[in-house]
Amino acid sequence: MASPRALARPRARLSPAEHVVLAQRFPARNAAPGKQDGDAPPPHGHRLGRRTRMTVDVYTFDDTAHRVTVSARPVGGGWTVRADQGQRETSICVPAGGRSGVNFSILAGSSVPRRIDRRLAFRATADDHAEVPASVALIHRG
Repeated sequence: MASPRALARPRARLSPAEHVVLAQRFPARNAAPGKQDGDAPPPHGHRLGRRTRMTVDVYTFDDTAHRVTVSARPVGGGWTVRADQGQRETSICVPAGGRSGVNFSILAGSSVPRRIDRRLAFRATADDHAEVPASVALIHRG
């Protein structure tokens, strides 16, 4: 049991970035095969075509709205990821206790081999310039 002194300590205030969560959302047709079955053989990532549109949902669990800048880390291997406006990153305002989505297009170049998993990671910074924990998923050309 915690001592009364420990219970009386004030909690450290979280930064805006510590209130933000990123989540990747793909259309159902791009579902990862065997994701629920840990014994399934590779590939395990989302099956993507030559061009796939997806959304990065940005949630804030703060009582204040925040401006968040979202970008994709380079995937390499012939993959290109761009926000819908064509930029590598985009800024949005996320309402207090709410969610906003950022649309991205993922392009597989002609050199991308089929059925080889790659890491797709999105990062973000909050309005205080602190880094938000990344959202990572596996993808492959189906």
